[in-house]
Amino acid sequence: MQVKKQTVNFWKWAFIILVATLFLVSGTVISKVITPSEAQVKMEQTKLPTDDYTKIDVSMDKKQLQATINYYLRQSQKKQKIKYRFILNDSAILMGTTKVLGKNISFSLYTIPKLDKNGNIVLQAKSVAVGSLNAPASFILGYIKNNYDLSKGVTINTRKATLTLNLNQFTKKQGIVLKGKQLDVPNNKFLFEVNIPLDSIK
Repeated sequence: MQVKKQTVNFWKWAFIILVATLFLVSGTVISKVITPSEAQVKMEQTKLPTDDYTKIDVSMDKKQLQATINYYLRQSQKKQKIKYRFILNDSAILMGTTKVLGKNISFSLYTIPKLDKNGNIVLQAKSVAVGSLNAPASFILGYIKNNYDLSKGVTINTRKATLTLNLNQFTKKQGIVLKGKQLDVPNNKFLFEVNIPLDSIK
């Protein structure tokens, strides 16, 4: 009995090996692509900040602080009948004009500036000059409070004879949160914390 020799198809096996190799290589590449690297894993595990604001400390001198406050005062007084401005030298002075018995009367409120627990500027009244006359601070503050609709940026407390500049109300429209950290009039050092919403800088 004659045994037939089996012919090996080398091209067939070569093709199968090639396909298998390509399959393995492509599988390895895909696996590496979809598998995160160690650096990516660490980045994913790192907690990103969830704050809605970014903080900036701003240092000013007297002239800069005076100009900044007056800018916001002008913005808040656009529809007000009373006009006033802030002057900062050796002391803090709020100068304004109001009507008394139909006549324009100028007044100057001499104060000691300080910060409250919320970082707002509180002007503690020392004395008030109405025209050329000196008057009790509580009198002029009470008159202004009772006769004028002040903006939310200014709060008067006649009992304590204080006038508070609510910094956050001045910048509420922009969503900026202001907080005073240092008011050092003698050494001309003023520091403020400015919190800017991240949405506004994207």
